[in-house]
Amino acid sequence: MDFQEACYLSPLVKINYAEGPNNGSPFVVLHGGSGRWQYSANLLEALVLDWHVFAPDFRGHGKSGHVKARYLLQDYVGDIASFLSEVVKDRAVIYGHSLGGEVAVMLAALHPGLPRAIIVGDAPLSNRNHASEVPSHRLQNELWYRVAGHPEDEIAEALREMPIPVVGQPELRKAREVFGEDSPWFARQATSLHQLDPDMLAAVLAGPEIMLVGYEPETLLPKITCPVLLLQADATFGSALPDHEVDLALRLLPRASHVKLSGIGHPLHGPPGGTRIVMAAIRPFLAGL
Repeated sequence: MDFQEACYLSPLVKINYAEGPNNGSPFVVLHGGSGRWQYSANLLEALVLDWHVFAPDFRGHGKSGHVKARYLLQDYVGDIASFLSEVVKDRAVIYGHSLGGEVAVMLAALHPGLPRAIIVGDAPLSNRNHASEVPSHRLQNELWYRVAGHPEDEIAEALREMPIPVVGQPELRKAREVFGEDSPWFARQATSLHQLDPDMLAAVLAGPEIMLVGYEPETLLPKITCPVLLLQADATFGSALPDHEVDLALRLLPRASHVKLSGIGHPLHGPPGGTRIVMAAIRPFLAGL
């Protein structure tokens, strides 16, 4: 990829980010929780031909700085607002996946002058009945919390043993049985967890009512004035954005559209073919800006 890494020293923390060539208007990609900017590599490559793409690592993730016990949603929002103002320096389209989508929603509500538009990639729109509290997801986060910061080979082996849900099967199965022993995902996620501040996952495990304080759709969504595209993963393969939250958002958002993606679950552009599906969903929205 034709991306260069750099650092922005915000008032509170160092933010590492990748930047592509200036091929158009600014487009900022926000990764999901426990990830880093490289998770979106396939999506970045698809976008870079027509946009000036920026992809920051959230605080506590990737090569960005750690801030002890400061991993509430509002903390990430403050960092990204500062990044947009001081580094991007123009209204940007913001694509946020999962945690990144939650950041984009709160940012657009609290800082309406910063985003040109936001694309919410299968992110919950409320802190109630949150996807992170689904038992299998919570088990995953508990495991990741225990291994975060450990050597990468140790993390990769723990990930292979991690129980995960499988479509159409009632019991959890080990990830090595589902993905295959040599899946490149194990090494990629091991690197992300090796770099991750465990305090980030401690905040997640404290519960959405704490980490996502203020993330109330009835309050935030009517304040968002820019165009919004909601991408909803296929519920058959696991979606974090339920139908009733989409319905509520379409009532409350002044300028919203919605695409239900077929054939891919919550990771969106992680699995093979995911980026193609996501790009097909977002191109009409981007063309209409």
